Amino acid sequence: MCGIWALFGSDHCLSAQCLSAMKIAHRGPDAFRFENVNGYTNCCFGFHRLAVVDPLFGMQPIRLRKYPSLWLCYNGEIYNHRALQQYFEFEYQTNVDGEILLHLYNRGGIEQTARMLDGVFAFILLDTANRKVFLGRDTYGVRPMFRALTEDGFLAVCSEAKGLVTLKHSTTPFLKVEPFPPGHYEVLDLKPSGKVTSVEMVKFHHCTDEPAHVCHDGVEKLFPGFELETVKSNLRILFNNAVKKRLMTDRRIGCLLSGGLDSSLVAATLLKHLKEAQVQYPLQTFAIGMEDSPDLLAARKSRHGVVLKSLSLEF
Repeated sequence: MCGIWALFGSDHCLSAQCLSAMKIAHRGPDAFRFENVNGYTNCCFGFHRLAVVDPLFGMQPIRLRKYPSLWLCYNGEIYNHRALQQYFEFEYQTNVDGEILLHLYNRGGIEQTARMLDGVFAFILLDTANRKVFLGRDTYGVRPMFRALTEDGFLAVCSEAKGLVTLKHSTTPFLKVEPFPPGHYEVLDLKPSGKVTSVEMVKFHHCTDEPAHVCHDGVEKLFPGFELETVKSNLRILFNNAVKKRLMTDRRIGCLLSGGLDSSLVAATLLKHLKEAQVQYPLQTFAIGMEDSPDLLAARKSRHGVVLKSLSLEF
């Protein structure tokens, strides 16, 4: 997890306002950065990084030489970014999965960008050439994002509400902080003053609808029909893919293991994929619970046949 934070149209000293962003420093222990937006002295991005991919060139806000007017701060994982990159023949400047947002936006706009992403994400995308700000969040709201927008156009966005509640603004003693709705993107106009106006809030995907990115998924073809064996086979395919696509990292991979059916299946499937990839380190699992609780006892029992290294935290 990383921490994203941004202000547009602040009428207080940004150096003082940035102290609020430090309240989410726990989300990114590897590095942090604050960056003013060129030409807008009252607009600023803040980012706390947990380096999962591309530790050398993955710092944010992401900016590319090809698109000098685009700025991106995001938290999440885009599982299909390589498939989309290859399909559209995008030239990457980094190895960061979030770079795909900038390429998709430049190619087809914000609606295509949001609809084509398979992953968990919350993002702030700024287009200074067209004076637009875009906010977006994944279908299920796995990645958190909160926003506050005043009547005079001051916008504040953060991964956690605590990074916004102490911000100062001249027109109100307290900002109204709200969670950004899952499965939506918002379009805002950026004025020369740095203030914004909300144009529209769009629901780009509902959990009951087939996602637009399905044609670019690497999922093995499912079998038609509802016979028991067919359903079991399809569930196996989907479950296997769900685990496999989440192995996108430059860091060591671990697994929470309670000893229940779900986590035991995940751990066993994960171990299979790590062996196929010839990963050289043992899979480590973590179990948390009260001493001799059923969960810890079940976790100890299940991990003996699955992993080589484990850690239990008891309280």
